[in-house]
Amino acid sequence: MIFRDNHERSILPKAFIALAIGASILVCGHLMFAAESALLAPLKAYKVEGNLGRSCLILVGMIIYYLRLLVTLFVFFQRKMYWLEALMIANIMPWLFPYIAYASGRYNGPIGWIEALGILLFLAGSYLNSASEYTRFRWKQKNENAGRIYTSGLFTYSRHINYFGDILIFSGVAAMARQVELLFIPAFMAAIFILILIPLKENYLKQKYGDAFSLYAAKTKKIIPWIY
Repeated sequence: MIFRDNHERSILPKAFIALAIGASILVCGHLMFAAESALLAPLKAYKVEGNLGRSCLILVGMIIYYLRLLVTLFVFFQRKMYWLEALMIANIMPWLFPYIAYASGRYNGPIGWIEALGILLFLAGSYLNSASEYTRFRWKQKNENAGRIYTSGLFTYSRHINYFGDILIFSGVAAMARQVELLFIPAFMAAIFILILIPLKENYLKQKYGDAFSLYAAKTKKIIPWIY
């Protein structure tokens, strides 16, 4: 069970995730903007040849995601992170970014309304994730809230609005890349959230907060506001 009342800082597992994903994004930038002659031999076959504006858009999105991730890991993330959890993340996420970068190069058309929609989804998801985590973090820093469950702010719309934000972010990335196949990423994330992480987290919350969580869950959607 990964959700426990253990608030060790666990810097090393978090740093491992940050380094793995950071290195992955550097590889993406290299594939997108370096000349083919400058690429290492194993990377030459994956040179991104797509629209320059789209490559810039995708890379900026990755950098924004990464900066948010650093804040989440080292500021908002209060519980202990276990090495098994860190290894799982570091063996999945760093492979996704080069794949997104490479897939984005398959479409050479100009940037249009689909990319604009992708930007809106990305920004909306980033806001839902970061703003919800920030307000909860600030609320929990107050001594009078010790031992109480946070149900205000964006969490009045869904119990896991931050997870919904992640789904929107990668749906936006798929739209910015103009690749329908990349929608498997938010679809896979949604499946992991709904089938594994949310049940684990809610079992922990039920044990910790009892009736307070049950009442909250009874009147609040699980992940998608007003729908599910």
